[in-house]
Amino acid sequence: MKWIALLVQMLLPVGVFIYTINFGRWMRSRNIKAGAYVTYAIAVMALGLTFWVLLHNNV
Repeated sequence: MKWIALLVQMLLPVGVFIYTINFGRWMRSRNIKAGAYVTYAIAVMALGLTFWVLLHNNV
């Protein structure tokens, strides 16, 4: 049951991750490559940090 709660808590961060990755793809299509790479990095770091905090505090 605890894992189900963790999955539910990750729904919003995963949605933000997907939205941010799509924004990075849009920036890359406009030839703003540096901004796209930074956007990808921010998305990965934010999702990784969220995942780490949830697992560190709940497991």
